[in-house]
This record gives sequence, C-alpha cells and structure tokens, in this order.
Amino acid sequence: MPVALRLRVAVVVVAAGTLLAGLPAATAAAPTTEQPTASASASVGPSQTRRSLPQRLTHLGSSTQVLVVRAANWSTSHASLVAWRQSSDGSWQRAFGPVPARIGWNGFAWAARRVQSSGETPAGTFRLLRGFGLARPAGVRMPYRVVDLKDWWPYDPKDARTYNVFQTSRSRAARWRTSWAEHLATYRRQYRYAMILDYNLPSGVHVDGGQRVATVPADTRKGGGIFLHVNGDGATAGCVSVARPTMRTVLTWLDPTALPRIVMGPASVLDRL
Repeated sequence: MPVALRLRVAVVVVAAGTLLAGLPAATAAAPTTEQPTASASASVGPSQTRRSLPQRLTHLGSSTQVLVVRAANWSTSHASLVAWRQSSDGSWQRAFGPVPARIGWNGFAWAARRVQSSGETPAGTFRLLRGFGLARPAGVRMPYRVVDLKDWWPYDPKDARTYNVFQTSRSRAARWRTSWAEHLATYRRQYRYAMILDYNLPSGVHVDGGQRVATVPADTRKGGGIFLHVNGDGATAGCVSVARPTMRTVLTWLDPTALPRIVMGPASVLDRL
C-alpha cells in the first residue's frame, strides 16, 4: 500500500486464496508492453557463495526462486533486495542485487504480531502469487492483470467478507467504504507494476451479489494489501517497494514453475523466517 492511506489503513500469510484466478480481462485499453531497461538488465549476473543465504533459510519448501529483503534492524524503513535461483545441482546462485528497497515507515514486525495501521512490514516467508499493474512488462510469466479505474482493493474491518479481496468493480450492494480501500489505477507511479504477497489472504473467494467475497475471511485485525511494487516518495505503509527498472526485472525473472517466495526481515533473524 502506498503511504498515502496510512492514516486510514495499513498496507502487506496465512491461508492462501486464488486472488485473481478466473477474473475477467480489464476493460481498459490494451495493456502497454514495455521492455526491461538496459540499466536493470545490466545488474543481472550470477554469483555463488560457499554457504549462500538461501541455504540457511528454513521455510522455502520446494521454491527454487527466492527474493530476500533484508534490513539492518527492526525499525529502519530502508532495506535491500537480492534475487536467488537454485541450480539443477541444488546450489543457489545470485541472479541480481543487492538493490535498494523501502519498507514500512515503522520498519519490520513479526507477521504474527503485525496489526492494521501500524506502518510495519510483516517479517516472514511468503509466496509470490500474482501480479497486477497499469502496464504489463514484456515477458512476464506470472499470472498478471492490467488494472483499470473499476479495480479496488478494500480492507474495511466492517466488512470481513471483502477484507483483502481484490474487486473488479464496486457493486451497489457493497458495504466496504472507499475510504478503507485502494483505488488501484489512481496510484499511477507505485502500481505501474506490483506483485501480491501471500499475507493474510482469505480463501474460498467467489462472486456473490456482484462482488467478490471470501468463504473464509482474512483476519481484519492484521491489515492487507501487502505488495512488492514500484517506489513512491519514501517509506511505505507496509509493502516493499523498489525502483521501477528493478520491478520490471523482477517481474520478467519470476517463473511460476519455480514456486517463488519472498523472505523479508532484519538481517539478525533471516535464517529464522
């Protein structure tokens, strides 16, 4: 979530839902196709260590791609991002990074303890599910939706069924307040490109009464809309943000068959996440 909404609602893993599966195509004009810039591509180069960081991580499961977001301590809003890929022999190689990143204005908090409107980024290991944005980079392989002015992301605690559930329009029957939701297409800079993290997501999402609702709602105390997206002007309200060229590189690098994950937190606890 961009920091603009921080006084009303905090921005983004417990039960995973299929957030964008089966959604209709966006009604806006055809998506813009953009190539990664030379500066972003130039940062990509293999590097292998004897005991690489991913070998010390404990919750990667079957993932063979991982993004590591590391901060110096719990309270800083500055961090770095490194991408790693596992080779066929089981070793891990660095794909690109480190590159600068920003997190919540109050730094990191353990995901289990994070609450809405705290300005904290949840520390933990999360699956990278699907992407969205105002444009679609050329070569993106992850499920991805180009958003338009009908698209919203609400996290209104007064409407648990739609809490942290992507909406393709605002139904007349909707109970969630627009002041507790992000009108995605209006964040033209931050949501040029974004990836959804598997944090506090509901399950059993389906259409009912013209809106998307969850059979098993998310926890309305913990906040939602935790994304990896393009930098704004500073710290986020809980997301992770990187420079636009870096975000394009991430999107074109991620491979759904690699079951990618993101691990994020202070350096002192990364191997416990």
